[in-house]
Amino acid sequence: MKFQKLLYIFTLVKIATFALSIPVFAQITQIPSNSSQSSCRATKVATPIFKEPSTSSNAVRILPAQTKISLAFIPTSGDRFVRIKSPNSGFIQTAVLKYCQTNKNTQTLRNKPTIGSECRQIVQTETIRRQPSTKGEFITTLYPNTIVFVNLVTGNRGNVVKSFKSENYIWVEIDLSRSFPGELSGNGWIANTDLVNTPRLSSLAYCS
Repeated sequence: MKFQKLLYIFTLVKIATFALSIPVFAQITQIPSNSSQSSCRATKVATPIFKEPSTSSNAVRILPAQTKISLAFIPTSGDRFVRIKSPNSGFIQTAVLKYCQTNKNTQTLRNKPTIGSECRQIVQTETIRRQPSTKGEFITTLYPNTIVFVNLVTGNRGNVVKSFKSENYIWVEIDLSRSFPGELSGNGWIANTDLVNTPRLSSLAYCS
């Protein structure tokens, strides 16, 4: 407990030092194009999630730097705190947040598939799991415009996307090592098609 308290105090000191270098009403910096209404943010430094919008309230947990979070609403200029809904519910100081960057492997979307291509772009917010099941181990959340690479297998019609039907979903296997080099490894699965509610829609779009 003593060590956790010291770690918490040390983290607050780092945040305070970082925040002092930012204008009082500074907005979140590093704004990529078309991202102003995105709910995805990442932490610039290690920071606590607070139970209430105050640094004197209890800390739910401490997030490491570069952790992606999902906002409950888009903050306005001058907001010192913003409510988040993942990875935990609570409040975070806006000064320690930055916009999520899209994958560096930027490619152009196409309406039709590129034969043999593994590149795809996320269309709507989805969860990657270790197994093709809604009960599978959670890996991370992907947000619109993120570039990923699917795994292909050789079939009767040539190279096709590796997929699996389970729980009324068509799951697609993602190559995590190639999609997020240095961050994730191995493979993961994304529910690409909801066969019950939206059978004609896909969570992935083709790249060129």
